[in-house]
Amino acid sequence: MMKSRRYSRNGNGLPATLRRSCQKAQDAFTTARDSAVQACGAGDQADRAAFTALKENFEKCGDHWVAKREPAD
Repeated sequence: MMKSRRYSRNGNGLPATLRRSCQKAQDAFTTARDSAVQACGAGDQADRAAFTALKENFEKCGDHWVAKREPAD
């Protein structure tokens, strides 16, 4: 059985890629995870939901997350 990852707001519990990312990416993840925990409880499902929400506005670039660029018109 895979052990559930527990991420916290203080940054120490964030995944390494998010610790190397901007504060906005960190905040987006923790806010989304907090909402997911309220909706479905703590655990891997909340972690996956937080990463899904993060990917709406950020993309992984090497070892960190960066904001997606607006599409050019």
